[in-house]
Amino acid sequence: MAYFGSTQSSSIANPPRQLVAPFANNPAISGSTQFLSTQGSTAANNPNGPGGGGGGLWFYSSTNLTTDLTASNFFSDGFYIGMRAGDMVIGNSFSSLGSSVQTWQGSIVSVSTAGASLSTGSLMTSTFN
Repeated sequence: MAYFGSTQSSSIANPPRQLVAPFANNPAISGSTQFLSTQGSTAANNPNGPGGGGGGLWFYSSTNLTTDLTASNFFSDGFYIGMRAGDMVIGNSFSSLGSSVQTWQGSIVSVSTAGASLSTGSLMTSTFN
């Protein structure tokens, strides 16, 4: 199933919603959005590395399968809506309204102008009927 991001018409757009912005920024860099989870950590100071630059929490709900969600650059507008490597995404996927729902959480592992990708190694799911 296709991702309908923020560039779609308003009747079908379904981008992820940021619930929480990063709690701490790197004060040494003017205008920085780098999240410092561990002071002095090189991983936390690398906005392109796993765990670096992120710290935000997002929510996404759709009928997409988890195999869709972990496709490379699935969130095609992720860079433009503010997703960063290290951000966490929680959500649920419905097979149909009122039917089974799968709750999941994962981490953004990479972000570029082509999109943001969920890590296949971090995705945890649970199915409820």
